[in-house]
Amino acid sequence: MKKNQEIVRISKPCGVQAISWIGCLGCPRKRPHPPLIEFKKSRHKHFSLLLAAAIVLNYFYLFHGISPDQQEWYNVLYGLPVINTLILSVLMAVIASQSVDMEHKRAMWNLLPTLESRASIYLGKFLYGFIYLTIFCSLQMAMVILMGVHLGFAGSIPFHAIGVTFLAELVSGMIVYQVQCLLSLLFSSQFAALSVGFGGTLTGLFLAYISTKAWTPWSVLFSLSPVGMDYDRASRTATLFLRPITVPEILTALLYLVGFFLLGLYLFTKTEQGELLAGAHEPRVSHSVHNGLPIELIKLKRNPLWIPFVLIPLISAVIGTVNFTQNQDVLKNTWGDLWTQQSLFLGMFFLAPLVGILCSLLWRMEHQGSNWNLILTVTTPAKLVKDKWLTASFLSVLSIGWIAMIYLFTGKILGLPGDVPELFWIRMVSAVLCLAAITAVQSMLSMLFHSFAFPIALAFAGSFAGLELTAKGAYYASPYSMLIYGMGSTSITGELNFPVLLTSCCFFILAALAVSVLALKRMDVRTHV
Repeated sequence: MKKNQEIVRISKPCGVQAISWIGCLGCPRKRPHPPLIEFKKSRHKHFSLLLAAAIVLNYFYLFHGISPDQQEWYNVLYGLPVINTLILSVLMAVIASQSVDMEHKRAMWNLLPTLESRASIYLGKFLYGFIYLTIFCSLQMAMVILMGVHLGFAGSIPFHAIGVTFLAELVSGMIVYQVQCLLSLLFSSQFAALSVGFGGTLTGLFLAYISTKAWTPWSVLFSLSPVGMDYDRASRTATLFLRPITVPEILTALLYLVGFFLLGLYLFTKTEQGELLAGAHEPRVSHSVHNGLPIELIKLKRNPLWIPFVLIPLISAVIGTVNFTQNQDVLKNTWGDLWTQQSLFLGMFFLAPLVGILCSLLWRMEHQGSNWNLILTVTTPAKLVKDKWLTASFLSVLSIGWIAMIYLFTGKILGLPGDVPELFWIRMVSAVLCLAAITAVQSMLSMLFHSFAFPIALAFAGSFAGLELTAKGAYYASPYSMLIYGMGSTSITGELNFPVLLTSCCFFILAALAVSVLALKRMDVRTHV
């Protein structure tokens, strides 16, 4: 080898899958383009499974049980922004988190700019997200056209509306992706970045039912939808129609897109390590007062753990209360209807992923460096799994208490007549049991998968699958469906078979803990040093 060629070797935790292929510094033509760097970094991250899961969830929401009404094309095109305000936001958040997470590991923030300019690296991340988003949108639109033809939808294929929806998803998806890249850059802990992103998704989803304006980056998809709805309150019928997208709506979307792109590019190229990164400060030694705390709680010290568990239920309650007070011609002024408005989306889609974030955070330290080997020399697999599960369950129980407090306080402020339904308290006990089962399953997934975000995405997929199982009466088939059924998010006074719920929860808890212990005993620990 020539003398002017220097081999670059980088240890695996710092990104051997990302840049071990670089070769020599004196041969720039052998270096892959920045988007290829990101694809190499994403190997074994199961993103293809996430894309497939997102397409499957779209299929079930859009086409499962659809009935002919001469507006099938409009029904599907109107449903796309509804479902993808949630699914697309979560998908892009997970991809962005994985893309930026490596820069926070060890000296990667300073090492990568020696190989490529920071602007090139950021542009590579941008193109990487755009490619994944284009693949998802293309597969989705192909599915819409093929299923519409197969099911015999009335009328010709509305290619113009499909094309506008395709572009709307590209623009809104890239806006959310850039926001999440920015959050993942500012927070060294992906727990905080994903939590803020999920809170924004929840806010955007609720605001979409109040207004189609792009009040937040997560609301852009609704504002660019080519299909509108005219709802007649008197007859309670909805009519769908094609609507023109106004110039202010287009300008607002472009302002979000260009603004976040320039802001992200500026911060990525100008920020030195530790200047703007929340949580990137020098570690401080814990005081002796913490020695009496459980180990897992000590590891969570100074993590912004309270933010999502406090703010997301609060956001859900505020928007649900506003919707409750403004729709009294449809809803009844009762405790039951208030509960459905406050907990509907929280119980169906967001509470289980919040637990998933918590479990991923609890197992994150074990997946770093050689911590697996170290921790197993001082404890047993059974105790390690048990401590993780008990810690996550305890914090989840606190979140249920917070949700109940918000509900009771809001009802008293609104002056709702009568007492709180007696079944509410049984619902809260059921929710605690269901969350204990979900923490066991999510803890198992977070232990098995090195990725921080992938188990969280599985929690979202499980919530969607749980919604389908609950609708078919098979609520006992998964812990996610049991949470929807047990919390009574659709009806607090509905049926509640507590013995079956208790039995199913115990089964999932014991099964997940047993699988975790057996897997930890038998699998070879991969050392990342």
